[in-house]
Amino acid sequence: MKNLVLTLFFCHSVAIIFLIHEVGYRVNFTESMPCGIYQIVPGKPAKGNLVTFSLSEDNPYFQISLDRKYLGLNTNSPLLKILTGTTGDNIKISSTGVSVNDMLLPRSRQKRSDNYGRQLPALLHSTIIPTAKGLVMSTHNENSFDGRYFGLVDVNQMQRVIPVLTLKEGKSHD
Repeated sequence: MKNLVLTLFFCHSVAIIFLIHEVGYRVNFTESMPCGIYQIVPGKPAKGNLVTFSLSEDNPYFQISLDRKYLGLNTNSPLLKILTGTTGDNIKISSTGVSVNDMLLPRSRQKRSDNYGRQLPALLHSTIIPTAKGLVMSTHNENSFDGRYFGLVDVNQMQRVIPVLTLKEGKSHD
């Protein structure tokens, strides 16, 4: 009986998440951004906006990402990041991190390997962002899978999102 209840709970939870996704919401369980529910909102993404997008299948990192489950379990789950650089912005990569127009982004240093010791190829290099491209990053978590590794993203593939309900993160001070 206990297994049946757990199975039903799990099935209902998955169904709710699927329905939420279909009506324009995204549920984030990753550490890249605070866990919670985000709503897709109309309008063209601008620098500083939270955005959601799926990694393009023609991106050289796509297959590595699928194999390593960076994009979810056997899927190309939408990612949630901040649009930190847009057309004409100057990106510089250094040992301290990624700078956009000479402003160092927090927690942006490129790592050589992921948490499992697997090499992380970096497709992002110092450049001027071309038309219709954007740099997406997570300044929330230094271990995020973001533009530091998979490079620039087509802006027309992004949708703006806003947080609806997020879980606060913090340490208890007992």
